[in-house]
Amino acid sequence: MVKIWKNLETWWQENYCIQLTVRIGNFFPVLFLIILVGWSYYAFVIRLCISYLLNSYPVQGVVYLLIYHPLFLLMMWSYFKATFMSPGYSTDTRLASVDSSTTTYIPLDQRRSNSGETTSSNAPESSNVPSNQGQQGGTQQRKKDNILVVIDESGSPISRGSIMVKQSGEKRFCQKCNFDKPDRAHHCRMYFKDGPVRHRNQKPFYLFLLWATLYSFFISTSTLIPIIKYAESTEEPVIEIDLNWTFLILLGGVFFLCLIGFTIFHTGLILSNQTTLESLQKHNYKVRENGDVTTSKYLNLFDIGRKNNWIQVMGPKWYFWFIPIGDPFNDGKSWPLNSYRYSTLCDSVENLNNPAQIV
Repeated sequence: MVKIWKNLETWWQENYCIQLTVRIGNFFPVLFLIILVGWSYYAFVIRLCISYLLNSYPVQGVVYLLIYHPLFLLMMWSYFKATFMSPGYSTDTRLASVDSSTTTYIPLDQRRSNSGETTSSNAPESSNVPSNQGQQGGTQQRKKDNILVVIDESGSPISRGSIMVKQSGEKRFCQKCNFDKPDRAHHCRMYFKDGPVRHRNQKPFYLFLLWATLYSFFISTSTLIPIIKYAESTEEPVIEIDLNWTFLILLGGVFFLCLIGFTIFHTGLILSNQTTLESLQKHNYKVRENGDVTTSKYLNLFDIGRKNNWIQVMGPKWYFWFIPIGDPFNDGKSWPLNSYRYSTLCDSVENLNNPAQIV
């Protein structure tokens, strides 16, 4: 299978005309959306709002224009930024070449208080880590055993690209890129737009879904009002209804019904700190090189609470949450872990390796 894939990759690299054709074809969704939104602008602003302003409903026309244009600008701004900005690539990190001495496993007893006091269930178990170790880049590192996580200055565990493994316990490897996969990395072959959705462009992509949902709802419901008035009127024949209004209601309603489910789904992914693929498949974790692999579809070590999950994608400043500016809170190379779940995982590994201690 690997040989077949390499042959296909070689064939693809040698056929530049096919590559160019595919790349040009990738812009068709972008062109289609620009044409569709351009027509909706003409149908709503020119055919509907301007007719309101020139006839007996100027206030309604002004209100529609004031609501429409912010939705239009935010939607297109988010779309173009999600489409044309660099999304970030796992191959840039080269985490496979990280020295193993800088990624170490912190034994559970060392992550607890030296005073012998147990930590509160509402606080991270690693919050009382002693600070007698040297710091490098604000991160405490312990060079004992083979470790797959480090502890930051606040005592919280951080993944460094190696806690997620195959079911066999081996490192995840990308046949396409020909190097080890960092944690949470996946080689995407399916595109929703002219490029994949990754860590850096997840926020503008989500905002595009959000604003496009509101945009579709607004233009369909707003255009429905004059249609109802024409239908109920005994003075104006139904045949004089502008066909642009009819298509606005139809297409706006269809897109709204499709996008609202997609938007709700991606809101849940952000709040639980998951990718689409992570929400559909099982996760394999290993906390140290000689440890056992824990396989579960529901154990998500990267879920650090809804608020913190949201901030990781949308940024720390609330007044920029719904505007497509700013970068994600973290770098996409290392991920903070849920302290309680990580400690629970460490406990399970400790018990498996020391069965005599199980009561």
